[in-house]
Amino acid sequence: MVAQEKGKTVINTTGVNLRAMQRYSDFIDPHRIQTNDIAAVLEVYGVEACRSNIVQELSGVFGGHGIKVDNRHLNLIADHMTRNGDFTAFSRMGLRGNVSPFTKMSFETTLGFLKDALMDGDWDDLTTPSSRLVMGKLGRVGTGGFDVLTQLPTYYVNSLA
Repeated sequence: MVAQEKGKTVINTTGVNLRAMQRYSDFIDPHRIQTNDIAAVLEVYGVEACRSNIVQELSGVFGGHGIKVDNRHLNLIADHMTRNGDFTAFSRMGLRGNVSPFTKMSFETTLGFLKDALMDGDWDDLTTPSSRLVMGKLGRVGTGGFDVLTQLPTYYVNSLA
């Protein structure tokens, strides 16, 4: 389907063949092609474009429902999904490879992951943000990711006592 959007001619298709579309660069700007096929973007443009596409798609999904989500959260999700140079589904199936039982339980199917952890004797060393939050501990990210060690002048030490 051909349409006009913001003064530009846009072609909406079902299905995608990015490599074939690039052959028509006289008619199609290959840098402005958009698709929701994350695997195709990864294959043709690489992991950074895939990551950017994930952020764009997530933003569209939440925005379509009127849900405001800080872009930093979407970037974290996309970073997590593409952390291995590929993309991993952000679903309970994608979490199966996560070693932290508490992280798995904090997603969707709490009792299923709890049962699996108990039956397999899984151990959680509380290194993931989710597992630390479940146990009431500060996550080791951001300002919780380090300690500040500095020598205080004596007049500050005396005023704290």
